[in-house]
Amino acid sequence: MIWTAGLCVVCFGICLPLFLYYKKCLRLHLAAAYKTLGTLCAFLPALIAAIRLEPACWVCAAALLLYAFADYVLEFNFMLGAGFFMAGHICAIGFFLRLSPVSALHLVCLLLLGATSVYVLYLWRKPVGRRMPFFAVYVASLVMMCVCAIGCFPVHGIAGILIAAGGALFYISDFFLFRRLLFPADRIVSWIIMITYYAALLLFGISCLML
Repeated sequence: MIWTAGLCVVCFGICLPLFLYYKKCLRLHLAAAYKTLGTLCAFLPALIAAIRLEPACWVCAAALLLYAFADYVLEFNFMLGAGFFMAGHICAIGFFLRLSPVSALHLVCLLLLGATSVYVLYLWRKPVGRRMPFFAVYVASLVMMCVCAIGCFPVHGIAGILIAAGGALFYISDFFLFRRLLFPADRIVSWIIMITYYAALLLFGISCLML
């Protein structure tokens, strides 16, 4: 679809570089606006699918809209922004479980991602410090969302594959974000975080058109 390709170009070619540029210049309102616009590029396919194709996609659209709110708020209030992300994860979990109920694949992914996340939290426990309860709750919601996304892999053909890939990319993006919050990082890390994040959301949104 040409228009979905156009959304990807806008997201990666305009919103992403302008977000990082204005954030570097400390013009946070402009940075947050472009960051949010990039997320809305993923929201639009889900919204259109919900209106014209599959009503269940309203839940995915709601998740992506919450992520958009989170993207803007996160630049000014980390805790509130993370709260919006967790709300988005809950909506996404509901959507993915509707497509693919709990299966053996979910359990295997939960074991792998859960064990990896617990190990990372333990390994970085000193820089995390008193924020550990908050990070533990957020990581739990992230792991559940990603597990439910990857669990869609065997169902709904291409849509399931896109959702599973999106879940994996979302986990990778948040891993690098978590590391950047705790340790000094090169500018390339910010690009990796945003490229994998936007790619995950676009895959979620576009997958709705293929259900």
